[in-house]
Amino acid sequence: MQSQNKFSLLRSILKTLGLSAEAVDDIINYIEDFLFDKGDKSSNKQEYPYSVRDHFLSPAEHSFFMVLKSAVSDSALISIKVGLGDLFYAKSRDGSKYRAFTNKIDRKHVDFLLCDPKTVRPIAGIELDDKSHQRSDRQARDEFIENVFRVSNLPLVRIPVKHSYSVAELQALLRPYLETSKLAPPNLQASPQGVQPHCPNCGGEMVLRTAKNGMNQGEKFWGCSKFPQCRGILKYSVKINY
Repeated sequence: MQSQNKFSLLRSILKTLGLSAEAVDDIINYIEDFLFDKGDKSSNKQEYPYSVRDHFLSPAEHSFFMVLKSAVSDSALISIKVGLGDLFYAKSRDGSKYRAFTNKIDRKHVDFLLCDPKTVRPIAGIELDDKSHQRSDRQARDEFIENVFRVSNLPLVRIPVKHSYSVAELQALLRPYLETSKLAPPNLQASPQGVQPHCPNCGGEMVLRTAKNGMNQGEKFWGCSKFPQCRGILKYSVKINY
C-alpha cells in the first residue's frame, strides 16, 4: 500500500498511456528494485527467492487432464497453461497501440491448448470453468479471452468443472475441432460422393463442410446441419473412376 501511495502519480500517468494494471505493477516493481539495489551498497549478490509450486495443476485440472489425454490420444498434443502472449500477437503498426494491445493479453493464459501432433499448430483452446468464473470480474476476463480467440479464428471450448468426466462425451465434444478418424466411432462409414447422408446421431440432414483446423485441414467432411446442438460427422470420400 505504501508503494502504491508513493508512486500514485506515476501510476496515473502510465494508465493514461493505455498500460494494463499488471504492466503498471511490473514497471513500479522494476523501479523499486532499481532504487533498492542502487541504495544497497553492502551486497552485490542477486537474490532469487523462487521455488517450484506445490500444485502446478489444481485437483480439478489434473482430473480433467487425465481424461483429456485418453480422449484425444495421439490425435493432438496437449499444452497446459499457455500464455496468450505466446499464442497471439497484436497486429498494429502504431507503437503505442501495439504496446497497449499486447499489455491486455499479458498475464493471461488458456488452461489447455490442443495442437496438431505433426505441425504443432494450435487447434483449439480449452477453458475449465469452476465457480470462480461466475464472478463479474472473471466474466469480463472470460469475454475478453473469447473475443481474442474469435477474431483470431481459433476455437475456444469452455467446459464446466465436474467431479468426473466421460471420455466418450469429451471425444464427441472435441471431434469437430480435431476431425481425425481416430476419434470417430469404429462403425462410422464414409459417405460416397454425390450422396447427401443423414446424421448418424440424430438422423437429420448433413452439410458438406471443409476442415479449418487440425490434421485434416482443407479436407471436406459431412457435418450435421444442427451443429452445435448435434455434433455428428461423417467422412467424405471421393470416388474416382479410371
